[in-house]
Amino acid sequence: MPIQGDLFEELETETPSKSAKDLAPSREFWLSAPSMAFQQWALYVATMEKKYSYSDRSIRQFQAMFGAFCRYLAEHRSTVLSVGVDGLASFLMSVSGRDQGEPGLRKQEESPWLPAQRRTLKRYTNLINAVMDHLVMRGYRRENPVKDASDLIKGRNVSSRVVCMPAQLDGRLHEYLLGEMPTATWQDRRTRALLLLLSGAGLTASQAAHARLDQFLFNDVVPSFDCPAVRGADAYRVALSGFCVEPLREWVAERKRCVGPSRGDPTLAFPSRSGKPLGNVSVYNQVSEALREINFHGDDMGPRVLRTTYARRLLLSGATVSEVAGFLGLKTARSVEKLVRVTPTYTGFVPV
Repeated sequence: MPIQGDLFEELETETPSKSAKDLAPSREFWLSAPSMAFQQWALYVATMEKKYSYSDRSIRQFQAMFGAFCRYLAEHRSTVLSVGVDGLASFLMSVSGRDQGEPGLRKQEESPWLPAQRRTLKRYTNLINAVMDHLVMRGYRRENPVKDASDLIKGRNVSSRVVCMPAQLDGRLHEYLLGEMPTATWQDRRTRALLLLLSGAGLTASQAAHARLDQFLFNDVVPSFDCPAVRGADAYRVALSGFCVEPLREWVAERKRCVGPSRGDPTLAFPSRSGKPLGNVSVYNQVSEALREINFHGDDMGPRVLRTTYARRLLLSGATVSEVAGFLGLKTARSVEKLVRVTPTYTGFVPV
């Protein structure tokens, strides 16, 4: 089990009198009490086979992680002996992580759930992989599903890195939105306008999803969008990038003519079919689909990419870090400073 070397702290321990084989949990124990079976495996079998032992902190961490896995399996009527590739992949995609900062927003101001970072998923996959290797070796399972499950979740947003599109792909996105994206239905035109606002004003997913018609200012000297104060964040006004002004003007005019769902709030700029604001997951999926259409495949495929790309575009055009922070409605420039230290790759700008 080569992966176990990554799981245990290298602290010498006395060898128990019984062998690892004697202390290994039975098949029935893994089925009836998987969390307790894991504890027995971790404290005795893994320790004895690798000549390492857990620290108290490691014990608490790994028990909590494997406990979450067991609860997920129970909720989905599966077990550690029967779970397959799809089930394991679904669990890994359900693991939540701490907010790495959609710039300017705390976690509670956005969706209450965020995907785990890459390093968090690596800890989970390493741990489950070690257990699955043991179960295969004991003859309790035919195969270890971890590698195939990990392959299924590649490309989702699991990285803490700052990601934004290189200039050529940023321009390609604008070409797609303005000239190639379908506009036959009101939903198509709504989605296009939403993506143009995200790309052309650097808004967060929540700001765009809850945008109202009176927040668009097209008759001002500089066409702009008013961002209201939310949960301690000050109100601010952001200028709309030139490429998105006319399509947004046209869509706002359509909404004022009551184009869209027959029910719901008529002042919403981007309503769902039910007339309610779009959810964060829906916004994420629409952004992700557009990015795939232009052949962008980064570690992040959601609205944050458009926000950071907007900020990077301003920096490249000569705006200062403090100016860009103001355009994003940020109280500090710390998030923007990260964008100064990035280099372009095919899958986006990442820290040097």
